[in-house]
Amino acid sequence: MLPSPLIVAGVCSSERRIYAAGLAAATRRGLLRVAPSRGQSMQSTPSEPLPVKITHDRRDVERFVIDADIEVDVLHLDVVMRAPSAPIVCVVDARHMLDDLRNPAPLSDTAAAGDPDGDVGGRARRAVTLLEAASLICLVRWERAETAELSLLMALASHLAPRARVRLSRGPAEDLQALAGSSPHGDESTTLERSGWVHALNDEHDPYMTDPRVSTLRYERLRPFHPTRLTCALDEIDSGRHGTVMRSAGFCRLATRAGILARWDQVGSAMWIDPQDASMEASLTAQDLALTGIDLIHRTIMSTLDAALLSDAELEAGPAGWARFDDPLPEWPRVTDDSVPRDPPI
Repeated sequence: MLPSPLIVAGVCSSERRIYAAGLAAATRRGLLRVAPSRGQSMQSTPSEPLPVKITHDRRDVERFVIDADIEVDVLHLDVVMRAPSAPIVCVVDARHMLDDLRNPAPLSDTAAAGDPDGDVGGRARRAVTLLEAASLICLVRWERAETAELSLLMALASHLAPRARVRLSRGPAEDLQALAGSSPHGDESTTLERSGWVHALNDEHDPYMTDPRVSTLRYERLRPFHPTRLTCALDEIDSGRHGTVMRSAGFCRLATRAGILARWDQVGSAMWIDPQDASMEASLTAQDLALTGIDLIHRTIMSTLDAALLSDAELEAGPAGWARFDDPLPEWPRVTDDSVPRDPPI
């Protein structure tokens, strides 16, 4: 039996809308189009549900296909719909999947100052978020792609979302079997638990589909980063000389901001390093990053990041000495236990 409701998401609006309408017809369900309410925030939290406007062709249907606009926060949409763990179908246009993951455009050109939807790289971030959250990833418009390219795209999607089914769609009607079936690994996980980087940090990264050009590596170290050298390391990695890092995420520490655990969040050329709430301090004490990409040279990426760590002499100087280091990274707002502020991209 198919789950209900079904959320259809994707950064390619036209392909997503066509797919959602076709899925609604194939399953004989109502179609809900969900978009941010005018003048309202596009983000949400479980305690503050996303304000949305909903239009559909029947008000009395009990089961729906939900067409989620690109600006809707699908990670919390199940809260709004009162449907925990609602499956997400991510529709991806194979012709420009890689470009979407590197798109430097903000998610919204009209976002207010300080709104993360106005961040440089916001569109790429939304593209990777939807892939990582998906239960089913459907590649559309793939027919003219070479076999080698399709293998790479499907493996990349599987590395980003190891528990998702990844398929070359021949239309919603033919995808119904995948929607009705369990995930390749046989569990129903939360959206965060589906992310490949979380699997890598838990030493359980086992993508269902693979390609020799696509890999994920884990980087663990106990020493904090020197912020100036880290900036240089990020530029070196972004140069492409060590392969193309499409996505990296995890946790890190900066010497100049001693005692604060930070969330590392990179997609394409956009990078965010944000302070985490104090409740995470006891459990995570090291650099712990997962990097996924194409043609990655693991050894040189690791050595590039190692060069940004504190030396023995710097480590011995302690926090008082570290405070005197140059720090070109954006300043952080004050961190509170119940607030996780968002920095501009680096």
